[in-house]
Amino acid sequence: MQLTARELLTHLFQTAIDEVDGRHRVQSWCRDNAIKFDHCVAIGKAAPAMLQGALDHQADLKQALLVCPPRQCPRSIRKNKCITIVESSHPVPDQTSLDAGDALLRFLTTVPEGEKLLVLISGGTSSLVEVMEEGLSLAQLQQINQYLLASGKNIQQMNAWRKSFSRIKGGGLLGHVQPEHCMQLLISDVQGDDISVIGSGLLVASNEHVLDKDGFLHELLGTVQHETGAESSAIESHIIATQQQAMRAACKEAESMGLDCYLHDEFLSGEAEQEGGRIAEWLLDAPAGVHLWGAETTVTLPENPGTGGRNQHFALAAAQVLDGYNDISLLSAGTDGIDGNTPCAGAVVYGSTMQAAKKLGMDIPQALKKADAGKVLMATEYWLQTGPTNTNVMDLVIAYKR
Repeated sequence: MQLTARELLTHLFQTAIDEVDGRHRVQSWCRDNAIKFDHCVAIGKAAPAMLQGALDHQADLKQALLVCPPRQCPRSIRKNKCITIVESSHPVPDQTSLDAGDALLRFLTTVPEGEKLLVLISGGTSSLVEVMEEGLSLAQLQQINQYLLASGKNIQQMNAWRKSFSRIKGGGLLGHVQPEHCMQLLISDVQGDDISVIGSGLLVASNEHVLDKDGFLHELLGTVQHETGAESSAIESHIIATQQQAMRAACKEAESMGLDCYLHDEFLSGEAEQEGGRIAEWLLDAPAGVHLWGAETTVTLPENPGTGGRNQHFALAAAQVLDGYNDISLLSAGTDGIDGNTPCAGAVVYGSTMQAAKKLGMDIPQALKKADAGKVLMATEYWLQTGPTNTNVMDLVIAYKR
């Protein structure tokens, strides 16, 4: 049976996600490296799956701490009496994030001398767990994070600022573990797979916070009291899942289906609207087949943003250029299954998307101006919903040209 363009693109996206599934990657890495541990901490959007992978490898854990967004723990985790579960806030920290920070520090004090600790980190950690610097209030912490999310800064810039207001980020947590008995496994949600940026580097000493010239944030930074922790040794760290792994799996699947596949080295960043339009323009003269890019674009939000996220914004901007070109379809989606303030992972658009939107009276340029792409794409049913994916390796853009 021949697949439709949407079925093909969503199949390739799911293939990519499956390759970097947190449960599978942790279990297989621990098995292949024959590691043993006594205690485990898992933090992030993919933390429940990663912890389950650790349990698959070694069921006799003495104790574990899981910090994750609400309603993401499977029953197998919830009924395990050895696991302490803290559900916390994402993407903006709140009191539950501070409670998670306290729970993390308390948990680490219970790890006996000489016993091995496995730490599992994935995207979302920066918001989910926090111990603030002295002089900072929760309201200010939330203001900082809301400002960062709306600013158009990339993840490297945002996490550099987050480290500056935290006692545990940028290696601040190193003083609370036994480095020689601690190992961390990470799923990378940052370009370049820099372990000091993933989760704001809880266990990676960062001597330099490369901060941009942001007057508002520098002014706030001057009000906090920075605590200098004792120097600690680096711990063993391994990245077990990356965007490149996901893309290679999707490309291999496309080729197995008899399609030409082009895995592009270019990483798509910058403003989603400009990038979406630019890639769509390029596709007009591109060779037939499947084209894949890794991405993490940004959207500088207006004062009162609408519904959507960077992937829906990217896709809708691309749809404007692809209008009438019925041989091209494009998917843009977050591998964590979440895009902005919607239940969607992203969207799939075609040469007919603009006409469908116009029939419903949608004003596409205005929707992009108001960061309201989700309203258009959900109304026209071009949105993509996956639910939780058990991973987070940034965004993927997959295009198909017949």
